[in-house]
Amino acid sequence: MKCLRFELFTPTGIFKTPFSIKGIETYPLPPYSTIIGLLYTALGRKWQGETFDISIQGSHEAIFRDYVRFRKYNLKDKALETLPLEVPVLYNLRLVVHLRGEEALLEEFKNALKGPQRYLYISGGEYPVRVSGVELVEIEEERVEYFKINHSAFVPANLYERLFVSPSGILYHLPAFLKDGAIREHQWVEVYYLQKGTAIERGSIFVDKEGGLPVWLSSFT
Repeated sequence: MKCLRFELFTPTGIFKTPFSIKGIETYPLPPYSTIIGLLYTALGRKWQGETFDISIQGSHEAIFRDYVRFRKYNLKDKALETLPLEVPVLYNLRLVVHLRGEEALLEEFKNALKGPQRYLYISGGEYPVRVSGVELVEIEEERVEYFKINHSAFVPANLYERLFVSPSGILYHLPAFLKDGAIREHQWVEVYYLQKGTAIERGSIFVDKEGGLPVWLSSFT
């Protein structure tokens, strides 16, 4: 079957988890909602109910710690306090994204990524994201034996549970499409994060026939 594959690069990235309590925590890769937002920013329009599947994998060179000034209102003293807040930042983030959907929609995304309607970014807007390698590729389902993955990845829970992996993945709940309604609420997807170098000991997965990469498609239904 056909998928749209493209690569993204940004010098720094932070993808704040919504449940950070005493500080800021970041997802190790951008969540699905971030990539969906990028696609529709490139199109220059809002989501109109289209459905498609996404695979996100990639790597970063390091995580460094930055600080920002955080303002907090002290109810007891009725005063505004300024505190240093530690922020983890992913350095030199490179991503490979695959999309599966209707051919007309994939063509629309392909053309938009090659000639976006607006400035593209995936982490706060301070740095533009570089888009490259935009092309349609063939993927096939294959039975695989032992191999180590070359990119960290989000793997949907229903696929992860059919694989034998070592070491075990880390469970995340990621935001995806926004639900209809007055309140800004996302659809949430259960995935496992596999770090680069994780061994897939056996199982059936989709493989990008041109790039030789595993493809970890999450469906939103």
